[in-house]
Amino acid sequence: MKKYVMCFIAYFALIGVINAQTPTFLELNPQYKPYMEHAVLQNYMQDSVLLKQLKHKWKRRKDLRIRVFGDSHVASDFITNELRNILGNINAVGFTYPLMPSYHQTLLLEYQNDGFLVLDSRKPSDYTDYPMGGVIAYPESLPASIKLSINPKQIRAWNNNFIAQIVFKNNDTKEALRIEDADSKSHILRADKNDTWEIAELKLRFPITIHALSKEVKLGGYFIYKEKESNIIEHLGINGVRSDIWKKWNKEILEKELQVLDYDIIMLCYGSNDAMYNVLKEDRFIENYREFISMLKKYNPNAIIILMSPPPVLLPVDASKKRYKSAKTFMPVKEAILKVAKLENIMLFDIDEFIEKNGTKPAWTELNLSKQDVHLTPQGYKLIAHGIYQALINTIKAN
Repeated sequence: MKKYVMCFIAYFALIGVINAQTPTFLELNPQYKPYMEHAVLQNYMQDSVLLKQLKHKWKRRKDLRIRVFGDSHVASDFITNELRNILGNINAVGFTYPLMPSYHQTLLLEYQNDGFLVLDSRKPSDYTDYPMGGVIAYPESLPASIKLSINPKQIRAWNNNFIAQIVFKNNDTKEALRIEDADSKSHILRADKNDTWEIAELKLRFPITIHALSKEVKLGGYFIYKEKESNIIEHLGINGVRSDIWKKWNKEILEKELQVLDYDIIMLCYGSNDAMYNVLKEDRFIENYREFISMLKKYNPNAIIILMSPPPVLLPVDASKKRYKSAKTFMPVKEAILKVAKLENIMLFDIDEFIEKNGTKPAWTELNLSKQDVHLTPQGYKLIAHGIYQALINTIKAN
């Protein structure tokens, strides 16, 4: 009898761990709750059907999928992770990079790298064939491996069994990768075609280890999700990229990857790096952004698309970086993003406006919510996440 009692105690303790929720930034900092009065989504959607569909899913909190593309404001995973903390029932990863480049992170997975190198599509190199997200990993030499472990503090799953779709390519059709999972099951992956990106699907129990069997193999990322009802908030951010970064990605594999999972919300957070230049070619900016949005609509027709215009872009006056001034093309970039939202009949969350109505950039800097340059602090990004969340709630309730 005592043995069964101990089992029940252990079982309910496990449930408590799974259901335990990290306190949100606003719960820890209630002084910022009044800021939510200025959380607004500019809604240029003409069809309310998608909003009604989202309203139903949002209420159930089952199979809710959110994807965020962007630059350094997204690459840190602070906005997306705070959204996960707010929703509280994330049970899968979604898409993630094969390895995180320097100064990037995901709080959903733990990576252990032994012998792989990373390239991303922003940095100049001889390599040009990038899949979605623009990050690849390849072995410097053999042996080389990557171990992926689910972070139990972030993923609230009942077990570590997931569907894993692995994006890879090899220069021939010989053995390219060996995948070992926590049940000691081993899978050999071979490319169907030479030097062509493809996606292999496996059922795996995490943690898993990916072993390179070819020096020429390339990894392009992983889709990690549950067989049923995956709640996902993922981010695809790269430091320093502009809104046309997607044009450097291989269109054929990009289109395939966009069809792997259906998303309810897709957010695009670009513009800061477009504003770093003294001249903005507005027509080209709008054309490139609209072309990407058109592709997203085609392959995720049920997704609500939200543009996030950047926070204030300040550039240093001199090498000392003690004084900053607003970037010359910051306002033109903001205006161009607004035009895109209107032309594409989608939504817009204006981060700059949210900051301005809640104390302005200098006040945020004083409160340690923002740095002096274009970036916010982790606290500031978490506050932005609450602004987006509140604006979404208000919009959903109004429809």
